Amino acid sequence: MRYSLPALLAAICYCLSASAEPLSLTQALQQTLQHNPALQAYSYQLRIAEASLLNAGNSPTPQLDIAIENILGRGDNRGLAGAEFTLSLSQQIELGSKRERRLDVAGWRNKLQQNNYELTRLDVLADTTKQYIQLLNLQQQRVLTEQKITRETDLLNTALERGKASNLHEADISRIKLKLLRSEIALANINQQLEQQRYQLAANWNAEPNFSEVTGDLAVLPLLPALSELQTELQRSPLTSRYLTQQRLAQSLLQQAEANSKANITVSAGIRRDEAQNDTSLVLGFSLPLYTAAASKANQLAAEAEQELASSQQQLNHTQLNLLLTHYVLQLNTLRSVSTAITNQLLPQAKHLLATSMAGYQQGQIDLLSVLAADEELLQANLELVESQRHFHLIVLELERLTGQPLVLSGPVPFAKIEN
Repeated sequence: MRYSLPALLAAICYCLSASAEPLSLTQALQQTLQHNPALQAYSYQLRIAEASLLNAGNSPTPQLDIAIENILGRGDNRGLAGAEFTLSLSQQIELGSKRERRLDVAGWRNKLQQNNYELTRLDVLADTTKQYIQLLNLQQQRVLTEQKITRETDLLNTALERGKASNLHEADISRIKLKLLRSEIALANINQQLEQQRYQLAANWNAEPNFSEVTGDLAVLPLLPALSELQTELQRSPLTSRYLTQQRLAQSLLQQAEANSKANITVSAGIRRDEAQNDTSLVLGFSLPLYTAAASKANQLAAEAEQELASSQQQLNHTQLNLLLTHYVLQLNTLRSVSTAITNQLLPQAKHLLATSMAGYQQGQIDLLSVLAADEELLQANLELVESQRHFHLIVLELERLTGQPLVLSGPVPFAKIEN
């Protein structure tokens, strides 16, 4: 097999890491979970949410008050002679179950943070898998392009042999060389894309790529569970859980607003020392803030509106997610049929057309353009097959993001029941 200078340079650049081990999807996902910056940041946010939950359970702290009166006066009250010292301890008493409402709100906010982390984790892993699939796709395109170069090289050798017999125009040989050069440039471009994609994939775990290629087979299309089971899994998914958490958080905020409408009271007790009378007495106190009904009502109305909005969004999202789920399943069925038709019908016809065209060209019965057209048909059929397989796996990935199931490219189906 011969290559032009651009193809050789790109191949050398791509093969610099040839000594490295191949990377599996499981390894890529493990590296992402351990070292992805977005996931690492969530550990701190979860700790902050847990601290807020602990703080919400604290009751108001007691307050120590010290007052000194009638000091630095004149006559009998000169200096501290007529001073009155008051030492008291006050405690605010919350009414309306405010502490319980704060705990509810903080608890649901903590749960929402956990939901957000789980969704971020799914998004990060999905992005890794998507780039992994793209790398597999490029590797397959590289193989197809190399096969095309091999066929065009064989065709060029055949043309040169016919040229020696003086029954071939020089233009035909030039046309084959031009096709071969285009294929070599396309191979160089694919090699460059492969190198870039390797770095994009490794960026998910914040490192340089230490692998030469990825393993996997796009032709393995996993079976799908029944739509009813997917819908059941959707009800237990992190995405649905977050919508439910948002609704319950809004309900807790409404209950908190209702509790806050009840004023707290503050009681105090202490002792007072009267130096002038050489007397000590007990001091008791009670205070109650004067809440305005307008402010309290406004807070409750705002909380009610947020609760209604969260409930409405939860219902709308439930409907949208189920419609999206059905759409994905229909797309997967179509793509599976397309892949099967290309594999069982289109590819065999394209291979047969190329074989008969080559045989006819070697015997001088078919012109060069027919052979090149047949070769292009075969390449196009292969590319369409790879593209339909790539699209299939990407939609499976979206299904797994919706249902919260493990992200897999091929292999065992992550569901208990398989459709027939």
